[in-house]
Amino acid sequence: MDEINQYYKILELEPGASLEEVKEAYRDLAFVWHPDRFVQNPRLQAKAQTRLKEINEAYHKLRYSLSNSQQQIAPTRPTPQTQPTPRRPPPPPHRSTPPQSPQRPRNSNTHHNFQQYPQTFTRQPNSTTPHIPWANLVSTFLFYAMTAWVLVISQVPAWTWAVVEGVAWMGMTVLAIEGSSSQRCWAIAMLGAGGGAGWIAGNYVGGTTTALAWAIVGCSLGAIAGIEPKARTVAIVVTISGVIALVGFLAGNGAENILLVVVGSIIWAAGGFIFGTIVDATISSKTGTGVGSMLGFVLGAWVGAWSAAWSSTRSKNVAIALVSAGPDIIIGSWVALGIVAGVISQMVAGEKLIELFNGFFTFLILAIISGLGLGFGWWLSTSLRI
Repeated sequence: MDEINQYYKILELEPGASLEEVKEAYRDLAFVWHPDRFVQNPRLQAKAQTRLKEINEAYHKLRYSLSNSQQQIAPTRPTPQTQPTPRRPPPPPHRSTPPQSPQRPRNSNTHHNFQQYPQTFTRQPNSTTPHIPWANLVSTFLFYAMTAWVLVISQVPAWTWAVVEGVAWMGMTVLAIEGSSSQRCWAIAMLGAGGGAGWIAGNYVGGTTTALAWAIVGCSLGAIAGIEPKARTVAIVVTISGVIALVGFLAGNGAENILLVVVGSIIWAAGGFIFGTIVDATISSKTGTGVGSMLGFVLGAWVGAWSAAWSSTRSKNVAIALVSAGPDIIIGSWVALGIVAGVISQMVAGEKLIELFNGFFTFLILAIISGLGLGFGWWLSTSLRI
């Protein structure tokens, strides 16, 4: 009983609160203590992560206890005839932003302050009552069906199926273990999706060497899509990824002077950065973003890499081969698109399902949907094959 009362205290509830009140308190506190709100302050972010773990544990324990009990756990809950004790004490009034609703001052202030932080891939825990995300589940089914259909008609090796299934199961497993829509959860899922998509697409257009390089690029791009880094970090990762993708493609197709491509990209990137910095200084930019220097760095690296690649005779032949390899590029691109889109739909659906079920049932539902999608795509492609 003391342990149950402690869980109520963590959720800032009076002992004996109903299951609906527990769910509402959980959504409010998960919104307030979500680590994504403190990305600019590592100390507060670490504190928020610890607090959110306590909130998650208390919520799951109380939900399990109340779901399996037909009566109130604690008899100390105030009766309707008496004046009920407030569910949680209201916070002190905000000096700069008055509450928009006198009944829920905490939620209105919190929502106002939260708008200062990036919200990509961030769940809104204080939304309406959770419901089964049918649209996202159908999207997951269709994207995996499309992926399986392309894999069958292109007669890919067996290991390609293992990569697709491994990426799907990685996303489901991370979500089930994490139990929330944290940045780490999204970063791992998108890293796996990007790496798997890059490997398959690269294998189509340049063999194992290109597949390895494009898998590295896919992992990098997937990771930054999940963690929301600063603009300069995105520029650097995108620049390096573009050069690696070109080098991997050339190496996989037998081009010469690969080192010349790397050196050319470095020299041109430095020149572009200097030129962009001069442009920023000339127009007296007061924002401090350094847009010119970033664009100069990215475009300089790419122009330098392609210029150095084109200077090689065999690189010219590779470019011609690239044009003639249209079907392989299309197939690889469709498979990569299906994997990434399927993982995104799967993760969005899982974030909503985790509010209704525990991690195991969420994993089970997503596994069944993705498996049915792959099976349907396989059946459809084999049935329509002439």
